[in-house]
Amino acid sequence: MPVLLCTVTAFAQEARRPLVLQEMTWEDVREYLKTHDMVIIPLGSTEQQGPHLPLGTDFYEAFGIAKKISEKTGVIVAPLVFAAYSEYHMGFPGTVSVKTETLEQYLFECVSSLIRHGFKKIMFFNYHGGNNIVQAKLIHRINHTTSATAMAIGIGGTIRKDVPPETYEKFFDWHAGLGETSILLYLHPELVRMERAENPKLKFAFTKEPHKLKELFEKNPAMAKVWDEWIGVPEATGKGGASHEFSSNGIWTLNDVKKSNAQLGKKRVDVMVDSIAEFIEEWKKSGNMR
Repeated sequence: MPVLLCTVTAFAQEARRPLVLQEMTWEDVREYLKTHDMVIIPLGSTEQQGPHLPLGTDFYEAFGIAKKISEKTGVIVAPLVFAAYSEYHMGFPGTVSVKTETLEQYLFECVSSLIRHGFKKIMFFNYHGGNNIVQAKLIHRINHTTSATAMAIGIGGTIRKDVPPETYEKFFDWHAGLGETSILLYLHPELVRMERAENPKLKFAFTKEPHKLKELFEKNPAMAKVWDEWIGVPEATGKGGASHEFSSNGIWTLNDVKKSNAQLGKKRVDVMVDSIAEFIEEWKKSGNMR
């Protein structure tokens, strides 16, 4: 076995280390491409995550989970972007937002470079809801204009599994809440300021009793779809759906964020990683089927 290939194998299998593009040499990548054509691109954001989580939470989650997938599958992870469309969080300092068309074009040019080198199976592991529209358009563009095949394996796709619904109330835990805090407590506990965590005071333009939302949506599920379009929108829309308009501290949850724990975070990450790794191993078996 060539020395360089041994190095790549040692990274991914023997030492159980993830393969990260920026940590490899061009020779390492050349050897990898002799037998592999897959790459995972994590998508996150730089945006407010309440008073207790860092602005880079979505990126750290996307990158951290992608690296764990790499440990199990030996697929290269290529973190290419730190910012996203986060206009609705701009009411809180530190948030960075880019237009969806800007992000799409940037990522398409990055992916085009990878395709030129021989990567043919492009997987986006997204962990920021604001990236969904970009991801969908990007995947369509790659699949319809290049020789590669792109898939969504994170948020916005159907591959990723999560813990059972009864584990915790996910529907009312949308941003920087119990679930997301627990994941970061598992992946990067040193970045979490739990002493600053506090449950938000929520006020929505369409209801004065947020805790009755579940009852409302159970009676009329269609209303949940309408509600999805009312929150997480820029202040300029006048809908009262920007973060700072309906959340006192930027957290979107009706759960108790103070109950966040690394054990729940690990459960969620393990289920996601295992389900995606299973899909990747099956795709590998397809050979040249892109």
